[in-house]
Amino acid sequence: MKSLRPLVATLATFAALSGTAHAQAADWPAKPITMIVPYAPGGFADTRVRLLARKLGESLGQPIVVENKAGAGGVVGTNLIAKAAPDGYTIGTGNLAPMAVNPSLMKDMPYNPQKDLAPVILIENSPLVLSVNNELPVKTLADLIAMAKKQPGKLSFGSSGVGGAHHLSGEMFREQAKIDIVHVPYKGGSLAATDLMGGHISMMFEMGYSALPAIQGQKIHPIAVTSAKRLAVLPDVPTMAESGLPG
Repeated sequence: MKSLRPLVATLATFAALSGTAHAQAADWPAKPITMIVPYAPGGFADTRVRLLARKLGESLGQPIVVENKAGAGGVVGTNLIAKAAPDGYTIGTGNLAPMAVNPSLMKDMPYNPQKDLAPVILIENSPLVLSVNNELPVKTLADLIAMAKKQPGKLSFGSSGVGGAHHLSGEMFREQAKIDIVHVPYKGGSLAATDLMGGHISMMFEMGYSALPAIQGQKIHPIAVTSAKRLAVLPDVPTMAESGLPG
């Protein structure tokens, strides 16, 4: 885990690779396009994609139909993109987990991200914010680590599923801080975020701009950000490095 770079969630659009030029034909697109999101509705990836799909549909003159196909840390939906007819009418989004992490962690992958998928455009990069629920009596990363050491195995961190940025950030935190915290995987980031606000999990590394409304509404308390510098929208929240965990 220590050799991993600081985790930044990357959202990009992909299409099935094609050996033909169907998608480049002059009459494309002649019908609606399906855009697959390999995560549950309402989360970071889903929200961004729906904004993109609306604008893309306006530009192309055809509706973009968004379909959520969650499961296995993004593998289920990404496999549908990879196995789709390479005609330009099925595209999708991917990020850290299904594109890079899962192929490294899983023995049997149903697709090869380098051979079966072609990148179209990078949508955005987003740092993560480590936040705790409001019932946890901590204000700093040092407070959180101290509590975890006093109560090994009692604190939990949520994620959007095994292998994603939420999960691996929590594992890196566990290893570097030398603490015992319990991973609670969900079927989507929005579900984990809801339970964080409800006090059902202790903490979560959440996409920065996805966590912002809950932070501004004081529904959760931000501890630190994973970026190299503080975020302009959260100037009072220190980085992980500033808080004592460089790298």
